[in-house]
This record gives sequence, C-alpha cells and structure tokens, in this order.
Amino acid sequence: MIIRKNSLIFAALLCTFTLASCDEGDIVAKDEGVQTAGKTACLNATLSGTDSWSSQYNIVLAGFAEGSSNAVVQKPLQATDGTPVHTTLSLSDNDISTIELCVTNRLRQRIVTFASVPASQLQGDTVFLNVGNVDIGMFKTIQDLVFTGTCARCHGLGLTPAAGLTLIEGQSYDQLVNHPARLPENGLRVVPGSVDESLLHKVINGDPSAGVRYDHANMIKEGTTLTLIDNWIKAGARP
Repeated sequence: MIIRKNSLIFAALLCTFTLASCDEGDIVAKDEGVQTAGKTACLNATLSGTDSWSSQYNIVLAGFAEGSSNAVVQKPLQATDGTPVHTTLSLSDNDISTIELCVTNRLRQRIVTFASVPASQLQGDTVFLNVGNVDIGMFKTIQDLVFTGTCARCHGLGLTPAAGLTLIEGQSYDQLVNHPARLPENGLRVVPGSVDESLLHKVINGDPSAGVRYDHANMIKEGTTLTLIDNWIKAGARP
C-alpha cells in the first residue's frame, strides 16, 4: 500500500510539472535557415570565351557556403561559344548560401564569379540562374580583375600612361603581348608561353630584375590571381 501511494504522488507531481512547463509559452522552433539539400540549381546562359581557359581551371556551376571560397559542390560545364547552356546542379548540402557561374581551380577554389544567386531564392525545389550572354574569356577575366580595377589608374586613365603602357580595355592586349618594353633591355612585356621572359610576370611579382622604379609587388594581393596571369602566359597568352 505504501509503494502504491508513493507512485500516485510521483505521478501527480510529474503531471503538474509537465502542465506548468507547457503553460510557460509557445515552443519556438529552431531557425535552420534555408534548406537546400535535395534541391536543384538550374543555369540558363550563352557563353563566349569558353575555350580560352587552360587545363588548370574549370568553368562550373557551383554552390558555396557563406564566407568560403571553396565550392561545396560543383558541376563542370560542357559549353561551346554562342550555344545556349541549360544545365542543372543537385544541391547536396544545407550550408550552401550562393549558386554561382564561376571558374574554379583544381582545388575547387573560386577564381572569378560571373553571375550568382542566393540559395534563398528557391522557387519550389529549384534555384534559377538566368544570365543571358556572358563573356567568360581568360584574358577578359584578367582585364576585369586586374587591369581595369587596379592598373589602369596609372596605365591609361591619365594623359601620359606610366611606362608608356596602356592597360584599358580594348588596348591592353596589343600593348602587352609581343610588345617591347619602353627600355630595350627589359625585353617584351609578355612572351607567349614563357613566364620567365615576360616583363609583366617580373613586375607584378616584385622581381628586381624587371628594372622598374615603382614596386608593384603588393598591387595584386591574391595568390590565385598572380597564378592566373602566369597560367594565361604559359597557355599562350590568348586574347
């Protein structure tokens, strides 16, 4: 009888505690963010410059986590210049925050992004990336990343370009590839296929043998961008 009485008292206390807990307010669900696992990204684009990239790189549709430059998941594109591309990418991870049309290296590091969309823009089970016509050429990428954004301030936008070198879009290629430096002893600015003979490589890497007065060593801080320029030269410095 004593055991039964104690059991009834315990059950009553447990019920009272449970009811009190439930009456303290609504249970707030944990915010789990955008659920992307099991969803799909769809790219519609027409690309040019697809065959200009060297073998160290891939043109991809990729998903990235916030704050990371390494693709969580990616799909190489089999694209031909001027032919519409329609491809899908399965999203395998809930950490994906952006879907990007981009170029990655062999470590799946992002080199350049041409178009992106937040993963939060799901329409049903699909994120759409409709980008139209995009020039993704290797030299065009270097022009946008380096020459236009950094170098043209001294090389082309003023009345007298530094070292007689103009690096604005539409003129930079002819001013670099197989073009003599202002000082004859400095050779050619870019020698297709030869990094060591190219003055451009020496200048942006701070090589004293470049023979220039201004130190350009810290002009380009990203190692992947310096490697990109070297790989462009090695692959023949195509326009």
